Amino acid sequence: MNVKQNNSLKVICEKLGDNKINFLINKLQESKKQDITIFEIQEWTRLPVDYSNEFLELLNSFQCMETLCIAMEMQNKIETKKLEYNQQTKLIMTGPLSGKNIGHTLGNYKSLIENAKKEIILVGYVFNNIHNQMDSIVESLLSATSRGVSVKIFFEKGKSSNSLRDIWKNNKNSKLLELYVYKPKEKNSVLHAKSIIQDNYSILVTSANMTGSAMTKNIELGILYEGKLASEARKMFINLIDEGYVIPVP
Repeated sequence: MNVKQNNSLKVICEKLGDNKINFLINKLQESKKQDITIFEIQEWTRLPVDYSNEFLELLNSFQCMETLCIAMEMQNKIETKKLEYNQQTKLIMTGPLSGKNIGHTLGNYKSLIENAKKEIILVGYVFNNIHNQMDSIVESLLSATSRGVSVKIFFEKGKSSNSLRDIWKNNKNSKLLELYVYKPKEKNSVLHAKSIIQDNYSILVTSANMTGSAMTKNIELGILYEGKLASEARKMFINLIDEGYVIPVP
């Protein structure tokens, strides 16, 4: 395998995640055709066009499809082991005791956004920018999209997403922002999770909503984790999109 193939393989496997890699391998092995189309790749992976084209080019560069499947399996195992080896956990808090050994909620939210290289997934019950208290988070998100970072945000109801969309609408990078709201299939079910996932590797799970009070005044508690479980959480939210439990805000 040459350098270009290896780099493309890393990018595609990172983008897909464990479940979709295994699903794609099964589809490739089941297919009897040699001329798999980009439309089939997108149907199987739901990758954007650019990544689908990159995978098609990668596929065509291998003389044997089975060799590519083996390479994907090996790359997936390597990434899984890296995540397991490098995992770390830290306590995050809003309140009077956050300090040297306990990270502060607002600072860690901003740090995760500002250090993101590829993707941010934000999940919240509500977003509220009363007295512009969330401006620093919004500015960090805008800066991230200017670097080409994809931002997906999930809310319980449309009011929060509409508020953020109004703030965002005049920004030239707004196409990199995807807003979703929960469409429950069961009565009295709500999206109550509060979390931020960075680059499929770091995740902060917290009691804090996306409001100024929750970020700076209340007593809120969370865990910042780096490792494989972050990719599991990301897959869960991507699956919610795929299965229609959350729908895009136009």
